[in-house]
Amino acid sequence: MRTHTTIKTINTVCGKTLTYLEATGQPNKMHSAEGPAVVYPKEEKKTPEYYLFGIKYSKNKWQELINSSKVTATGEPTRLDF
Repeated sequence: MRTHTTIKTINTVCGKTLTYLEATGQPNKMHSAEGPAVVYPKEEKKTPEYYLFGIKYSKNKWQELINSSKVTATGEPTRLDF
């Protein structure tokens, strides 16, 4: 069976913006190669959260991984050693 993946963004009722990877037959995983995967409303005063394939990273580590081309623009890993 072929797996189809899609990056989706939703806005929750409480004001959060969530970006995640949806794959056929797999659990959804928080993921964004474009910016934070979780953005809180300003009133919550929480920092955005950065994820790649369901793994949470600090902003600096996330940026390092993106800049080192370990993740392509489409979000697909080019290497799995991170």
